[in-house]
Amino acid sequence: MTPAATRWTANRRTVVSLVTYGLLALAFVLGVLWFFWPEGSRWEPAVNSLTLVAGLTGIFVERLTAESERRTEVLRAVANELHENTRLLNDERFSPDAPSTRQVYPRLVVSAVDLALVSGALGLHRDADLVGLLHRWRDTVHLFNRRLDLTEISTFSNTISAAELAAFHRALHRENSYFAATREKLHDLLDALPKL
Repeated sequence: MTPAATRWTANRRTVVSLVTYGLLALAFVLGVLWFFWPEGSRWEPAVNSLTLVAGLTGIFVERLTAESERRTEVLRAVANELHENTRLLNDERFSPDAPSTRQVYPRLVVSAVDLALVSGALGLHRDADLVGLLHRWRDTVHLFNRRLDLTEISTFSNTISAAELAAFHRALHRENSYFAATREKLHDLLDALPKL
């Protein structure tokens, strides 16, 4: 989201909140005046109209606030999960210096990304690019974890030689490996997340 769009969203909530509370304050003042000078029946329509308009704008403010809070919570959960995945990809078992022995690798997680995609919190037009990146990241993680499953199945078989095991390890750390591509997509997604 651009800084201008962020400012407009924050300003819109502020303006609507000010209008709501201003109308309620004016309705209150008119209600007090009406209480002390009841002979002027002209106060009743004004108080009722202002209260009704304030109530309607209050609903709008509440909805905007709830959407904003839900979006913020979802984005924080996604950011935390992506940082956890960064930690997992930096695990010593993925290190190029790790011994060429049979390994059980940690799996990347996408539960917060799944939640973000199905919650509707990011369904707005402003998040269309981010939603696309999250879908691609989710697919990447599933393929990455599947490749780790296949690697473990292959390396834990009784017939694998030390040379084949070393070849699996080298393939994991090639410059154009799926591991490198996954790490790059993770960094791209972290850079694309809005700053909260």
